[in-house]
Amino acid sequence: MDRDAAPAFSVVEATIEEIHSAYRDGRATALGVTEAHLDRIAAYDRKGPALGAIIVANPRAREDAAALDAHFRKTGAMAGPLHGIPVLVKDNYDVAGLQTTAGSSALVGWVPDRDSSAVRALRAAGAVILAKTTMSEWARGGLDNINSVLPGFARNPYNTAYATGGSSGGTGAGLAASFGVVGLGSDTWGSIRNPSSNNALVGLRPSWALVSRAGMVGLYDARDTAGPMARSVADLAALLDVIAGVDGDDPATSGAAGNIPPTYTAFLDKTGARGKRLGVLRQAFPADASGAHVVGLLDRAIEDLRRIGADIVDPFIVPEFDEFPAKPHPASEVRAALERYLAKTAPRFPKSLAELVSSGKFHPLHEVGLQATAVAPSPQDDPTVRQLEAEETRMRQAYLAAMDRERIDALILPVATLPPKLNGDRTAAGSTTWIASGLHWPAAVVPMGYTGEDLPSGLQIVGRPWSEPLLIAIAYAYEQSTRHRKPPATTPGLEGAGAAAQYRINDPDIVREIERAFAGYNRALGANDVEALNGYFFDSPSTVRYGNAENLYGYAAIKAYRASVVASGAAPRRERTVITTFGRDFATVATLTRLARPGKVGRTMQSWVRFPQGWRIVAAHVSTIDDPP
Repeated sequence: MDRDAAPAFSVVEATIEEIHSAYRDGRATALGVTEAHLDRIAAYDRKGPALGAIIVANPRAREDAAALDAHFRKTGAMAGPLHGIPVLVKDNYDVAGLQTTAGSSALVGWVPDRDSSAVRALRAAGAVILAKTTMSEWARGGLDNINSVLPGFARNPYNTAYATGGSSGGTGAGLAASFGVVGLGSDTWGSIRNPSSNNALVGLRPSWALVSRAGMVGLYDARDTAGPMARSVADLAALLDVIAGVDGDDPATSGAAGNIPPTYTAFLDKTGARGKRLGVLRQAFPADASGAHVVGLLDRAIEDLRRIGADIVDPFIVPEFDEFPAKPHPASEVRAALERYLAKTAPRFPKSLAELVSSGKFHPLHEVGLQATAVAPSPQDDPTVRQLEAEETRMRQAYLAAMDRERIDALILPVATLPPKLNGDRTAAGSTTWIASGLHWPAAVVPMGYTGEDLPSGLQIVGRPWSEPLLIAIAYAYEQSTRHRKPPATTPGLEGAGAAAQYRINDPDIVREIERAFAGYNRALGANDVEALNGYFFDSPSTVRYGNAENLYGYAAIKAYRASVVASGAAPRRERTVITTFGRDFATVATLTRLARPGKVGRTMQSWVRFPQGWRIVAAHVSTIDDPP
């Protein structure tokens, strides 16, 4: 296919800032970046790992990108803050000229002629609408993504046997696999937060109606939110800047007036967690109902937050917590929301859930739920609606009172108490997202690590209404100090620029990861904490811990020698360390130390490999050499 002749630029894990820098320097064009993302979709969505994240690509994406390049060449200026940034859009948002199905085969062929408000804002900011992503049918999924438009489950790029999280899992898997740079999701019961957690992404359920829902297929208006998903907090803040705002097509957004800062990027502060009082809501993830590995990640996240200056209250108790269990959406409200959207479709499409059920155009997994919803009364005649509204009001009062009493700025808890589920496993996943949904409060998600077979888990930060600046500040500080995000192994860079990025030497992010791991190793070394030291080595008989010295003297002798050195105060003094990383999964660490013995210098060479549980040493060689003159 024809390509702009700009120099090669890798789009794998590329950020908005990196892409814009490449545009300004002439290293990339919007057309080239758009083509590169479409190439990745072609290589990995139906082939290879067959993620099944994309329902339809935008046939005008190349044309739109070329127009942005022409604008830049003519004016020397970008068209907006998202100039030439490929965006993935969940298939419950209207995009003029593209099919909207909400995951239902009953709407295949429905092509709206008007953009949803969020998409309209994206276009005005210069974004390229690249593709529409799969979702749980009618957003009724939660844990996985299966619908009657695409065959089979959408697949998690970190481990394709597992679920993407629902219902915005297509956007989640697509962003994780670098099919786009940022994306739109929607969150009623956790549909931004669950896929963000499952795919090592940053996501935000915004305050209710901070972002317009006009032109979006909803599920329950009182809980429906439109929101951003990204691979970094900085990109999420940039996207939120564009889509947040008052919109006459969604009257509820009038409440956002006066609650939107000039830019959310002003809160990207590495010290943003310092002095913040964070309550650990352990009532939401009791030990007897939670996976030990996920709780372990959460406990580590707590220590990381404490290390960067947060004031941790653990546990934080809401006395009335048990009075407010998870309550599903009223079937009457779900029916009303779906039929409001169906009413605006063309005549040949169903106008009621009863018609839709009669058509038989739904996935069998959703049949029972759709049948029950189709016969629900109107919300005005449904007493459960009023009862739920009253309960949620009391819930907000209880949480606010407890937070005010303890001077809590935000709550922290895992997105789910268990790792991602296998596709098809619909047993409880321990999702905690119902809490912020029931409160109607904003909640941010940021990666906190991996468990089991390379399965991501997310840290959830919940704040009071309109506290997005605070959530962004805390999430950014935590993200920058931990850097848990890594790309999935199933979708490496393609040939050319992508392959070069896959084997990039001394990637700054990877160097920082190794620096943190090596610092922990050195603390254990200085304390002669052998158990802690062993934790930094890959647990395998083939692992070489001390090279020839281990072979000559044995491990017990080395341990005893180190203990005597530490006790004598004559421990070696580290003078220089050189870290070299190769791609994202291999690194070497060379260290020169000054020994107490005159004329001798110690030399250590370690090989580090990234495993699902983190960076581990697979080989270490220790030697002494004459001190060079």
